[in-house]
Amino acid sequence: MSIDSHTFGPSWRTLAGIALALEILALLIWLDANRLPEQMTVGVGPSAAMRLVALFVAVLGVAHAMTAWGRRVRETEEGFAPRDAAPATNHAALAWILGGLAVLAACVQLGGGFIVGATALFVGTARAFGQPVSARSVGIGLVLTALVFLFFARVLSLSLPAGPLERLLLA
Repeated sequence: MSIDSHTFGPSWRTLAGIALALEILALLIWLDANRLPEQMTVGVGPSAAMRLVALFVAVLGVAHAMTAWGRRVRETEEGFAPRDAAPATNHAALAWILGGLAVLAACVQLGGGFIVGATALFVGTARAFGQPVSARSVGIGLVLTALVFLFFARVLSLSLPAGPLERLLLA
């Protein structure tokens, strides 16, 4: 039996539970999108975005279910449970991501806006995956989050929390 990257991770039961939870969440998002009023003006309304999110969550749930099935078959055939050889959790990476989420929440709550907060989350997540905190990471994060903000504001006609940078973009 070879130990490779596919032997680590949660058991098939955990993956199946996550798959079920994701499918239920996708269904709830879809049902909630159906209760929104239709867009009366030109453009795509908020229900279209929610349906797209529901579709992505459902696909993610199916992917988890397929992984759970494959892991179940492998555990049954090999008699090896991944938790027997699982590596330790990377607490530093988790702290970077949670810190980015905290900065995003603080920026939204205190009027800093979506772009600055989401950029902090992007940089924290990139750092968690081993990318050093640099001007390059901040620049990529700013561009991506500005594009997301403009997509929501202009294409979907939805408002995200606006700070000084967002007001400058929308002016």
